[in-house]
Amino acid sequence: MVWSVSWDQGFVVGGDDNRRLTPDFRLKEFRKPDGTLRVHRELVTALQMLRDSFARPLAIRATDADGLGATLGAEPVADLVSAADRLKAHRLFEEVATRGDLIHVRIPDPQHLPEIELEQALESALAVTAGFETSGDRFQQITGNFDGAGLSFGPAQWNFRSRTLVPLFRAFERADAQALRACFGGGADYDEWRRVLDQPVTEQIAWANGISTGRGLQEVVEPWKGYFHAVGRERAFRAVMIGQALHAYGARVLESVRYLRRIAPAVQVDHLRCLCALYDLVVQQGGLEKARDRIERRVREESPRTQFDLVRIAVEERGRTADPQWQADCVSRRVGILNGVPETVDGHQRANLNFFLLRDVRIRDAQQLVDADLEARVARVAETLSRGQTLLA
Repeated sequence: MVWSVSWDQGFVVGGDDNRRLTPDFRLKEFRKPDGTLRVHRELVTALQMLRDSFARPLAIRATDADGLGATLGAEPVADLVSAADRLKAHRLFEEVATRGDLIHVRIPDPQHLPEIELEQALESALAVTAGFETSGDRFQQITGNFDGAGLSFGPAQWNFRSRTLVPLFRAFERADAQALRACFGGGADYDEWRRVLDQPVTEQIAWANGISTGRGLQEVVEPWKGYFHAVGRERAFRAVMIGQALHAYGARVLESVRYLRRIAPAVQVDHLRCLCALYDLVVQQGGLEKARDRIERRVREESPRTQFDLVRIAVEERGRTADPQWQADCVSRRVGILNGVPETVDGHQRANLNFFLLRDVRIRDAQQLVDADLEARVARVAETLSRGQTLLA
């Protein structure tokens, strides 16, 4: 999708009225009566999180002249105030005030936003990348052999070609073998699936091709599609998926951060968008290894002084080592994440509605990304998200 939105640094100042800025808010909802528009993206983000927490529609009655606050209406107003106070406790709002049957909220100074926790950063990274990789329920997403990878499943689109799908299902089996068998109907089809898991990758992809259908083989035939959907509905398996995504890809992010620190020791990578860009890269491209010579050459030539400059060099050069048909996609995705707004590369633009999560914030204790054992923190994210809850607000 191409975003027809005009920006003034962190402020939305114009664009197509029907453009969705978040899953629940369109650009027109922030326009003032005189037709002008100026609203900070951090306010848009906070209002979407408030809408999610409130779990009911809310109306934007007015926005403050400086774009940092809004007056809101919804019923029951007491529940809306409670939800807004919860976000204030998370430091997304600086002020929450009742004005009759309306409430008024303001965000902190965008130049001095509070840091977020590492768990919140991990949840954001997972959601932003899942927005590219999946549609609908990210845990039930199953895609056929449209790209030669065989089947692709779940929020990180684990697949046969990358040898990630089999370990995922082995982990499901360890978590609850009986529940997994039940998801596949408990009979011959499950036995067939287990035999497929033991086959060489080429045979797995050939089998997947046989159950792929639709335009470009993107769909999966029944009953197999339903089996995977059943797996994605199991809370225990959702927790496994999140844990696998954060452990496997998180380890590769750590490798990338350590590598960038070695080649640019004066630059610390601790911004949410930088972490999200690197996470998206390792999910789609595995890591930085194939582009290290190119990255190091540019670092020597350009001497990047900020983490955004350094990470941009890394994601651009790794993107340019992809197959020609995917290069613009790779670079557009990652640079857009770094910017927090979509980036057009060679006429190609990639974005998704989870971009609202790309806040301009640093991560507290970011050094733990490199030095500490993250097992307990990853487990907390997995358990929370598997219950359909969030750590963001």
